[in-house]
Amino acid sequence: MTLAEIVVVIAVIFILLGMTVAAFDKLGAIRALDTDSQTVVLELEKAHSLTLASKNEKQYGLHFASSSVTLFEGASYIAGSGSSTVTYLNPSVIITGLSLAGSSTEIVFDRLTGKTSQPGTITATLSGKVSSTKTIRVYATGVAEIQ
Repeated sequence: MTLAEIVVVIAVIFILLGMTVAAFDKLGAIRALDTDSQTVVLELEKAHSLTLASKNEKQYGLHFASSSVTLFEGASYIAGSGSSTVTYLNPSVIITGLSLAGSSTEIVFDRLTGKTSQPGTITATLSGKVSSTKTIRVYATGVAEIQ
């Protein structure tokens, strides 16, 4: 083999390596969006379940920020409350859209029925090179699903 042939083989290997890394990067970002969307649904289900169980004789809800969701106790969110639990999203995932009844940033479930007066949608989006979104719909019955 000549030096020119070796250089060509090495160049081809680097091109293939670059394509592989880009594909895995995109796959990882999409996986983060899927995982965080499921996390939001699970947190909604947790708040719903805690409310129906009347834990501490309270109702529960979820507050949405661009990079986190906060499970809180009571009829409304109070920032910094000791009874709240914050779940941070992957840095590449942000909540870009909240379309909840009453232009709210939180969903609170009613004791006994588990219903909410803030039904609507939550949109999670990948930030960066890969463009993808997931929409989570919350129904007035308190049921949440990824669309």
